[in-house]
Amino acid sequence: MKEQSRRLSEENDVLCEQISKEGNKVLADMVSYIRRLEISRCEQEKVRKDIAEMILEGERRGIPARKTIGEDYQEFCDRVLAELPKLSRREKTLSVLRDASLFLAIWILFWVFENFGSADGMAQVDIWDGVWVILVFATGYVYNFLMSRQAFKKYLAYFLTGVMFVVVLLIGSVIFTFHGFELFSVHIYAVLAVEVMLIILYVILRRTVE
Repeated sequence: MKEQSRRLSEENDVLCEQISKEGNKVLADMVSYIRRLEISRCEQEKVRKDIAEMILEGERRGIPARKTIGEDYQEFCDRVLAELPKLSRREKTLSVLRDASLFLAIWILFWVFENFGSADGMAQVDIWDGVWVILVFATGYVYNFLMSRQAFKKYLAYFLTGVMFVVVLLIGSVIFTFHGFELFSVHIYAVLAVEVMLIILYVILRRTVE
């Protein structure tokens, strides 16, 4: 499945090179919309290929993308996607775990550089660290959801994203009052071991899901 997705992605990149700038903009918005929907990466690339071929065929006949697809791009995508198989609950759970493992692996690296420096190799984990990492991860998911679901209404997407970030900053300022409330102490070797396990988990889940 992963190999098929990769091959389709490469074929789609070649198709996109033949499409006009306007056509690629339309295609990019439509792809952004379908990325966060509950279909597999392989199905996403199949839809992308079908749309790209439609746009390219229309342009060869002198028909712009907005005429080929129609004025309501979202309705077009919804009609196409309604016929495709959705991800199972297991696949959706694995996708979230994959993203979470990558996010935590990156976050831990920054956390190590910020917190370790004592001679005994120990560092404190407080409530701020735990809640903040959950908040940032959730914010990333909401951001992607908003930008994809409102792919055809950019100004609304930017407005909702701005409101979300303001809310996150307000929540963060409240959480920061608990900064220093220690949960536990951890040794750097234990943190590095977790880092390695997260990377391994991400690689396994990426291969499994894609």
